[in-house]
Amino acid sequence: MLYRASTSCIVRRHSTLAEKLRAVVSGDVDRKTGSDRGQVRAPKVEIDAQGTKFNEMFVMPKRKLRGQLLIEQATGRASVTQRSRIDIHDRLAVRRPRSEEMSTDQDWTAVWPAARSFASSVVPLPVRMGSRPDPEKRAPFKKQGNLELVKIPNFLHLTPAAIEKHCKAIKKFCTEFPPELIEDKKLCESEFPLRISYNTYVHQGTNIRDNRARVITIQVKLSALPLSPTAKEKLIRLATNRYDEKTDTLTIITDRCITRKQNLDYAFYLLTAIYHEACKVEPWEALKQREDSLKVEFEGSETQKKLVTMLKHVVSHEQLNSPLKSAGSEVSEDQIATNPNVQQFAKMWDKYINTEETPESTREYAKMIKTLLGVKPPSEVRSS
Repeated sequence: MLYRASTSCIVRRHSTLAEKLRAVVSGDVDRKTGSDRGQVRAPKVEIDAQGTKFNEMFVMPKRKLRGQLLIEQATGRASVTQRSRIDIHDRLAVRRPRSEEMSTDQDWTAVWPAARSFASSVVPLPVRMGSRPDPEKRAPFKKQGNLELVKIPNFLHLTPAAIEKHCKAIKKFCTEFPPELIEDKKLCESEFPLRISYNTYVHQGTNIRDNRARVITIQVKLSALPLSPTAKEKLIRLATNRYDEKTDTLTIITDRCITRKQNLDYAFYLLTAIYHEACKVEPWEALKQREDSLKVEFEGSETQKKLVTMLKHVVSHEQLNSPLKSAGSEVSEDQIATNPNVQQFAKMWDKYINTEETPESTREYAKMIKTLLGVKPPSEVRSS
């Protein structure tokens, strides 16, 4: 029974757990209960000085404690239930492992329908895993009771048959991929100019994270962007080594943020920012000269002026068979500059000047200039 000594202190009186255990062992509780069977007593309500009712506090739990059970078993007042020992060999004696009873043509998707931890009694594969001091003498541990196989993730639920079933189930919700995009790569690049790539890694161990999985790579062709020649040149200058002139591809790699989603958003932000900065027109851009260009242009160059002057004399020459003679001897310099043959030579000249020189490009350039001037090859000159 509990009494309140003051407003902030409670004192336990007359009843302890040891006394109750002693009474149970000695049998006083049973005798007291038997003597009180014929009497019905009203519950006694204890009230403190403030008029607050005490609630009954159960010191002992409703079930018997382990110490109490041991005492009863030792004194013979409680019967001991004999339980069979849980032994793996006893269970295996009842039935063999499921993996030994499986047939080779069974439906594996029904055995392993979803992702779960490795179970040696279900998987009919002689898998081994673990480390030995000398692996050449002793093979790694078998699959029975091997915790290393349980730790790592497995892909037994992603077999070809399971993937085929999943594809057939969701096929009615999907549309067929256009076969034209598979056959024609140029059409696919024109319709989908932006390419996003990333990698996912799986490790053996407790940690499933990998810092390389957050890296995002975005590739886009500049020909797919609506850029003017000036804006394209500015974008190439801003991109520096991220632009590949051979493939006309801009590559942006982001790995600063923690998650893949953040790096993807940051890559889109960089692409948007570099595009809008390239499209801006500043007042100082009007001061740009030919020497400031990334490439040498045929339009307005000294080569163009000398070529137009030379072709004007070639047209009036009788022994030179130039394709520009059809325009007449009174052709102007503007007509010569806009002639299709001259425009074709201009493209060849830009390619020859702005790229690495090779024997093939040199021969093609020489052939083009000879054709434009009407100079016959040495073989035709000897035969004539």
